[in-house]
Amino acid sequence: MTAPQNPITRAIWDGALPIKLSLDTTEAAALGAKTIIEPYFIEAPRCSYFPLLTSQLRKYFGDMMLNFIGDDAEIWYDVDGTPLKHYPIGLLYDLHTGYRPDSNSPPPLPWPVTVHFKDFPADKLIRAQAIDATQDFFMNGSTKKVMNLSKNDQTQLWDGLWSKNYDRFWSVNYRLVMNDGQMPRHIPLRIYLPDNCPVLQEPVSPLDDNNGNPLTLGDVLHQILPELFPSSLPSENSFAAPVIHGVIPQLDMPIVWASQNLCYPDNFLHIVVLLGI
Repeated sequence: MTAPQNPITRAIWDGALPIKLSLDTTEAAALGAKTIIEPYFIEAPRCSYFPLLTSQLRKYFGDMMLNFIGDDAEIWYDVDGTPLKHYPIGLLYDLHTGYRPDSNSPPPLPWPVTVHFKDFPADKLIRAQAIDATQDFFMNGSTKKVMNLSKNDQTQLWDGLWSKNYDRFWSVNYRLVMNDGQMPRHIPLRIYLPDNCPVLQEPVSPLDDNNGNPLTLGDVLHQILPELFPSSLPSENSFAAPVIHGVIPQLDMPIVWASQNLCYPDNFLHIVVLLGI
């Protein structure tokens, strides 16, 4: 099966962020650095994961004669002292920068991220930085439908993500998000709030329980977070804004459509809620 010619999923897949990756200054001398180590600049896919960049970083800093003999699982990343979890890169950016696309200020780019080769924070992160471990983390952290795929389809799905091959990935993933043409019972949804609040993940029906009408993104946000979204109507919500893939989406879009077109590779609709402007 060929990948769908969907300009929205294609644009999301091609979305990228310029990132400035700097070695932690306190580690440089311990790793044998004799001079100032220049940062590594990269344009990283929003839908990818930092562990998939690790081999490039290891080679770059290794070429600087750094003496690092550990494996990739020891390498980790932080922003402003906060270790970065194993989320997609675009989600991490939206979450940690708190940048609202409707503000008058320019986006904080390139995004400054610190690379660590020592002192892995095992109390805060899971050791899944190596590619094989990241594959396990991706498969196990995705929706259950991914785990129900054949071994060949799982391999193709991962290979497509790892190699940034849209056609290879979406020729399998399309069947998952479209649910064989059936209305899904629940929408795979995760909502991220400011100030390190717990991630909200609960079953969300795509249809109104009372009349069976399709629910919109605004309806769902109003149901789950009525204090932040006192109405499902876009014009009546100005304090809080949902951000998906760096964009504030229209609240009147059907939640099923949003799930099928705006999900990340793990097939979850990840929504970052930002406050104020």
